[in-house]
Amino acid sequence: MIFVCENNGYGITLPVKQSTSVENISDRSAAYGIPGYTVDGNDVFAIEEAMQKALKRARAGEGPTLIECKTYRWAGHWTGDPQIYRTKQDVEAWKKKCPIKRLRQHMLGKGIAAEKELDAIEQEAGRLVEMAAAFAAESPEPDPGTVMEDVCC
Repeated sequence: MIFVCENNGYGITLPVKQSTSVENISDRSAAYGIPGYTVDGNDVFAIEEAMQKALKRARAGEGPTLIECKTYRWAGHWTGDPQIYRTKQDVEAWKKKCPIKRLRQHMLGKGIAAEKELDAIEQEAGRLVEMAAAFAAESPEPDPGTVMEDVCC
């Protein structure tokens, strides 16, 4: 099993650093006798590297791993959240670390893909999201009687 903690820096409106005694959530893995890694959650290569280590352990039957991906929540915790617990400057600074933009710049810089190609992928992804949202909005509400289907144990 691989546990992934997407640490967005907050527990609702309280900064994680004010609610936990450790610098990294992954430090807590030691109490369970398993390895833990903290990575830049906005760096797809850092995540992939940690995931490969965890996959290797899991496939070898060596037990679970905890991977903490440090990132940031751009939006409030709920609709209408006044976000008085953080500054607009913090949010804007984190937006500059966008993992999609970072990967795009990497791919362009290394000549892996052309701007036009990446634009087409982005447009197609947007189209698929719109289609999925429309499908969900137009679908009937699920039957409450099916709530336990496919639930084990």
